[in-house]
Parts: sequence; C-alpha cells; structure tokens
Amino acid sequence: MRVFPVRLCDHFLISIYRHDETVVPWQSELPSQVNARAAFLKSIKSNSKEHKVLRDHKSWLPFREATETTVLSHNLVETIESPFQLDPATNEFVIDPGAGEKTPYEPEDPGLDEAKHAWFYKALADVCQTPVGKKIVNTHRETLDTRMVWHEPCNHYQNSMSSKMRSQELLRWAHAAQLVNSSHRGTHQSWIATFSETICQHQALQTDENKLSDQMCVDFLNNSVRGTAHLEGVLDMHYAARRAAGAPDPFNITFEEHTERLIQAAQSHDGTLGQSRGRGGRSANFHSIIGDESDEEEDSDNEDDPQASLEVFKSDWDRKSGGRKERKKDDRFYKKPGSPTKQVRALNS
Repeated sequence: MRVFPVRLCDHFLISIYRHDETVVPWQSELPSQVNARAAFLKSIKSNSKEHKVLRDHKSWLPFREATETTVLSHNLVETIESPFQLDPATNEFVIDPGAGEKTPYEPEDPGLDEAKHAWFYKALADVCQTPVGKKIVNTHRETLDTRMVWHEPCNHYQNSMSSKMRSQELLRWAHAAQLVNSSHRGTHQSWIATFSETICQHQALQTDENKLSDQMCVDFLNNSVRGTAHLEGVLDMHYAARRAAGAPDPFNITFEEHTERLIQAAQSHDGTLGQSRGRGGRSANFHSIIGDESDEEEDSDNEDDPQASLEVFKSDWDRKSGGRKERKKDDRFYKKPGSPTKQVRALNS
C-alpha cells in the first residue's frame, strides 16, 4: 500500500474525482478504447479472394503462413484455433476425467461462431485445390468445423512424404547455390533475401530435432557468396573485428545477424548498379534526339512539304527482322553523310 500526502488527496477530491461518473476497475479498457476497437473491427470487410490458393504440395508452407495472416486480419482466429480445449498454464490439451479423451472446444457465442465457421468453410473450399485438401474439406461438409478442416491438413503436410522431399530439395539447393555461378539478374540484396527465405522454409518443415543450427545456416550462406568480391569477406571481417575487440566467443554469430550484414554490404553495390544503368539510358536518348535534329537541318529546304514533316518522325524499326530497316539509297530523308543535295547535283551536271 502506498501512502499519499494530504494535499494530494485533497487535490484528487476537489479537482479530479467525479461522483456522477462510474468507477472504472483497474486495468480495464476505457469506453473510448472499446468504441475505437469496435469501429475498427466494423470497418474490416472479409473477402475470400484475399486468401492464397493451394494448388500443389510445394506451396503448402506459403499458403499456411498467408492464411494465418489473413485470418488474423479478418478477426477470424477462432476458426483455426485448436478443436480441443487447452490448459492456459501448461498449454496442453484438457483431458475429460470421465471419458479419458480430449475436451472439445466450446465457444462463448455459439451463433456467432457458427456464422464464422460457415463463411470460412466456403473460403477454404474455394482455395484448397489439392486432392488431399479437397478430401479433407468434403469430409467435414456436414459439420462445417473449420478447426478440424484446418488442423488435419496441417498435420498431414507437416509429416507427409511430399514435405520431406520438399525440405530435401530446399536443402540441396541451399548447399549448392552460388551467386557468382547463377543466372540471377536481380540485385544482390534480393539473392540474399531469397536464400534466407529458403532456409526459413526448410526449417519450418523440420522437427525441432532435425532443424539446422545457426552455424550451419551461416556456413551455407557464406558459401553461396564465395566469388563475389564485396560479399565473400564480410564474415571474415566480422570474426577479425570480434577477436580484436576481445569478445569471449568471436566465432559466434546468428544466421539473422549474418544475413543483415550481407544485405548492408550489398546495398552500396546495388546502388551504384542502378546509377550506371540510369546514365546509360539518358545517354542513348540524348544521341537519338541529336540524330533527329540533324535530319531536320539537312532537309530544311523541304519544310513546306507536309508529307516531309510527317516522315521525319517516322520510325524505321522493322518488327519482322528485329532491327532497323535498310535505308533507301535515293530517300532524301536518309542521305549518307557528305552526299550532295539535289540542287548541288543539278549545278554540277
């Protein structure tokens, strides 16, 4: 218990306390906060088109992550929660002492819960296009229990042979991929981000016992940038800096830290690459403008001809041959440099 001075108590009774207002309990939401939350939830419109489509087993992991995020944004978390009650203290299923089985989940508002299940079941029926997904959705058509519809494919794909093969494929790519030998045309930052996402997908498909350690992930990422001048020495420089600073474990670095350091090292290279491309494009456009002006100057004596003013801006790109057309020898708008005009040829003759 805290003791307040008399003057603070008098100030509270005279200036702050209102006898005509309801006393709000401690750590409870104010009416303004409740109204703001209700207004926000009312503004959310559930749209089944925002859900990602599951077309094959390879896209299961992105589909699961996208569906969980979309359900959270639509305020439909209850539709994918566990179909059985969980003990908040131990986070384990509650066992019915009489029957010895798991206790089913009981919603607070059965009517609202049923409406949410019916809407989300329709969304799952539209996006689950794999044979296993269609089978699971059709099995629960009568009950519309989206909790079971969601957890059954999660258990299936997490432990299926296709998921094991997919994780091996991702690991094989991460072990052999190298930036210098790849046909990657994007920025080096995008390569690093793609590699990091591949490792995350592999880790998500593995159990806790079979997941890769941070050191193995760092070695895979460092091997992928071997041969790239501004990236291959980032890890060695980090080790040398930690050893010089007297760190107790200089070779201890997490995969997230190494990824962030490589992205920072690639930013300067990607920035200069974009600038050089911009300068080349402006130079090409400038030369093309100069060429048009020189053509106009050579044919200044034919400015009164309307057909000539139209043909000056005519494109000579040949779509069929994939290049420029051969310039006609006697075309007055494509004369060779230094060739005499018609007037000069008439005087010489």
